[in-house]
Amino acid sequence: MIKEFVLKVYLTVFKTIFSIFNTRPLKNRTVLLASFGDNIQHVINELNKETQQHIVVLKDPTCHFSFKQADQSLNFSLRQPIQFLKGIYYLATSKYIFIDNYQVVLASCDFRSQVTCTQLWHANGAVKYFGLRDKTIKSRPQSAHDRFRDVYKRFHKVVVSSDDMAYIFKEAFDLRDENILKTGLPRTDYYFNQALVSQKREDLRLKFNIPTEKKIVLYAPTYRDNQLEEYKLPLDFKLLSESFPDLHFFVKVHPAVKESNIHNSHNVTNVSYGYKIEDLMATSDILITDYSSIPFEYSILNKPMVFFVYDIDTYKEQKGIWFDYEKYMPGPVVKTNSDLISVLKENKFNLEDVKIFNHRVNQYADGQATKKLIQTLYK
Repeated sequence: MIKEFVLKVYLTVFKTIFSIFNTRPLKNRTVLLASFGDNIQHVINELNKETQQHIVVLKDPTCHFSFKQADQSLNFSLRQPIQFLKGIYYLATSKYIFIDNYQVVLASCDFRSQVTCTQLWHANGAVKYFGLRDKTIKSRPQSAHDRFRDVYKRFHKVVVSSDDMAYIFKEAFDLRDENILKTGLPRTDYYFNQALVSQKREDLRLKFNIPTEKKIVLYAPTYRDNQLEEYKLPLDFKLLSESFPDLHFFVKVHPAVKESNIHNSHNVTNVSYGYKIEDLMATSDILITDYSSIPFEYSILNKPMVFFVYDIDTYKEQKGIWFDYEKYMPGPVVKTNSDLISVLKENKFNLEDVKIFNHRVNQYADGQATKKLIQTLYK
């Protein structure tokens, strides 16, 4: 309850300041509030090509992009009070707003009717419940539920790559068809740039001295709530290394995990920090994951995937999954290390399933997603 009280005071003060700035003239300016940054960066690049917009980026403390192509970049944090106030001013006086995450301050932003706030989100797909379907919010007080809805009401537009995600966002954020922009997520453009994908693949293989004929297996799981400080690997990489001396394993834990504690060996490399997930996907030949959203992008590359879900029954109960997981995902679903080894040894992959999955989850992604988005919003 103390946290709720502090948050209520914070948002009340924020709303008061926003309301004062909201009396100032509205400018033909674009403000991007960034938590993750990759979709934001694509939008900035396209804005510079297609428009004469003045571009301001508000970086929350979790964002590590530099955004050098923007006209201004501010640290949107109470620890930087002057920049924070400037950020509120820009939010209150700009016609175009982009966000890429849940931003609690939106609950206090009474945008004028001429303003469009576009949610880019940070994933091209979703497996677990979130938003209003999040199972963990049931015990939260009514004030929290009201705040969630206040934030979601500010999502005038939400960008999707598929009808499946359109349905999920409408359910998660209580939105309507008119709130959905079916242009494709900006970050998907990367995977259609074959020259860039090939170059990144070559660069990383060279960096780690991996021969071109040796296959790379990328293990990229999502996080578990009880393992945010240190992730405990469910995969037995000693056994995998012994079983597959001809493979090289990359391990990429979720960005929310502070410590991966994974030791490198002759054919296992910890790439959790300092490497972009899209570059790692471009470099790898096979993906091992679980409830992560990255298969929705990996499928564009038309590569095999296997889903290691040792805790799926618990996960379904505690988190909730949007669909019949075993039928929906485009690859073998396994629960044990021995089953995983069997799949890899026997090459139990059907790329036709990946192709069908890609067509379903990326039906609006065609390599021109960012351009379509900007032309739609700024026409």
